[in-house]
Amino acid sequence: MGPPVNDLTDLLGAYAAGRTTPVEAVDEALGCLEKAHAAYNCTIRVLDERARAAAAASARRWADGTARPLEGVPFGVKDVIDVAGVPTTHGSWNHGDEPASASATVVRRLEEAGAIPVSKDATTEFAVGGPHPPRFGPVRNPWDPGRWAGGSSTGSAAAVAARAVPCALGTDVGGSVRLPSAWCGLTGLKPTAGAIPRTGVFPLSWTTETVGPIARSARDAERLFAVLRGPDGADPRSTPLPPLEVPARPDLAGLRIAVPGGAFTELCDTAVRAGVAHLVDELVAAGAEVVPGEVPSAGDALPIGYQIVFTEAATLHRVDADRWDTYDPVVVRRISQGIVTPAVDYLRALQFRVELQRELDAVFADADLLVVPTCPSTAPRLPDGTVVVDGEEFPLYAAQSRSTMLGNLTGAPGLAVPTGLAPDGCPVSAQLVAPPHREGTALWAARVFQERTAHHRQAPPSAS
Repeated sequence: MGPPVNDLTDLLGAYAAGRTTPVEAVDEALGCLEKAHAAYNCTIRVLDERARAAAAASARRWADGTARPLEGVPFGVKDVIDVAGVPTTHGSWNHGDEPASASATVVRRLEEAGAIPVSKDATTEFAVGGPHPPRFGPVRNPWDPGRWAGGSSTGSAAAVAARAVPCALGTDVGGSVRLPSAWCGLTGLKPTAGAIPRTGVFPLSWTTETVGPIARSARDAERLFAVLRGPDGADPRSTPLPPLEVPARPDLAGLRIAVPGGAFTELCDTAVRAGVAHLVDELVAAGAEVVPGEVPSAGDALPIGYQIVFTEAATLHRVDADRWDTYDPVVVRRISQGIVTPAVDYLRALQFRVELQRELDAVFADADLLVVPTCPSTAPRLPDGTVVVDGEEFPLYAAQSRSTMLGNLTGAPGLAVPTGLAPDGCPVSAQLVAPPHREGTALWAARVFQERTAHHRQAPPSAS
């Protein structure tokens, strides 16, 4: 009997009941990764020997009663995050020959909790490039291999969606955990800015970047976040946090949700909007109350967010200008935009962040959560990367981060939650946006929704 590797919590239950062992689960994951990579191009490196040695140690811990919270759980690592002794390529020809000297804080914390890294997962180049990185090529979506898995945590999401691993680590600058999670039918958390340390993660934007888990369910994301969060003494943005509080109740009595329109729904497919309405209906049926709430400047978040991200990326990559001929042309175009951004425009963009935070604070004065689309369409089509909204094609970058950049600019956490399938057979998703350091509220609402539905358990037709 193969282990239920598609769900972290179920896997831990199978270990505890003796139905499988970490050795069997890791062997299964490694075999599934090989097949998934052949189908979807999702893995840069498989950590066979390291993973099998760790699995044997985890099996002994389960046998002698010293199992840790995530003992024996295999996980993937986006390849901008260091794993000690393993090269970090950043998806580029220009990096990755030398092994990392130490693991990133997030990897170390998962390992200390007993989890086992089994792969370095594909990413867009430097986590800012397009769907076609020159070194490794595009990652295909397990729901439809003619589509992109999403970026920039593209391989991590594809591997989890393909049921090769139960969870993975990603990074999020404008939606890079939540977008591939949405397009692959997964639950992905972008935490509050600074909640998870970025030590050992290749930087892109110090203003907007976070690290977050990609998982099958809210209960799995909660387990991972509980281990990952908190300062490490090295990342200056990572400071002491309030306790993580996730109510255990199966109802949502007292929860107030706002469902803003405007820029969030102007360019949004009917199936996506129906998924948002379905989520809201289920939350209300569980006891939540819908209250008014709008974010007037939400439509400006995407272009201004890109302005900040590209300018900060340019400061990191300008020193390598003599090697740009080997970069993804999308990366070059973006950092070039950053280089020519006047200082006054960059500073004005930072001031816009404050104004947007105030608008969000005003909504959260009367609401506990915002419910918005995670992205306006189902997964983009390859090779051109266009998205389709109600039958009309749009460029990927005009649409993909319309709702997610809100959280990156304000620092607020966002949780992508699968809400079903569109008529084209691909997943749709809604995003729960919470006040800073209130991830527990979003995780609670998502868990209750997932207890009432089964969308998060739907598997791509190609996964078995």
